Amino acid sequence: MLKAIIFDMDGVLVESEESISQSFNLVLKKYGVNLNSISKKEYLGRSLRDQMEVWKKIFPQVPKDLEVEKFSKEALEYQLKILSQQLRPNETILNLIENAKKQDIKIAVATSSVKYRAEIFLELMGILDKLDTLVTANDVVNHKPDPAVFLEVAKRLQVEPKNCVVIEDAVNGIQAAKSAGMKAVAKLTQHHTREDFFEADYIFSDFKDLRMDDLKNLF
Repeated sequence: MLKAIIFDMDGVLVESEESISQSFNLVLKKYGVNLNSISKKEYLGRSLRDQMEVWKKIFPQVPKDLEVEKFSKEALEYQLKILSQQLRPNETILNLIENAKKQDIKIAVATSSVKYRAEIFLELMGILDKLDTLVTANDVVNHKPDPAVFLEVAKRLQVEPKNCVVIEDAVNGIQAAKSAGMKAVAKLTQHHTREDFFEADYIFSDFKDLRMDDLKNLF
């Protein structure tokens, strides 16, 4: 039985991938690095901490002592400027959340983003105060594709993992959800094909096409 819906944030609730790439490149420009030279699949869906480890291996010019928090705050300033017109409530998503709550289905966000960034974005989207819990990269040691972030959500909600649905846009996230013993729903974006999400229990392209019955029928 469906008892909880767990949303990823970036790429699912917030169409932020391009702004993230732009902001990262703006920060990394000072080191002579451009992420467009590598495939986004190298780091899409990973926490910033894990992404930075990948960059440091690929680009020797990225300082080994570059701190995640310092980088994140600098990049966030660029992201907020880029996304200023997009970070607003999405009625389709809010209606889905409201419909779920009327059926006593709990709502959570599990994101690879740091907490302060997630709270800013979710507040602007009108979602933060509707959550039963928010779990971020700050709350777990191991990040996606490790299932820790989703298992932490289930623990906080006091819901069995088998009764949870995760909505993700990255292969790492789908793998993490399945490893957690949860149903995995993939949101298609330009970065992946249906074939990439062969582990997903359900695939959709737009929230306008996703119904509560689609999620409940997975059980």
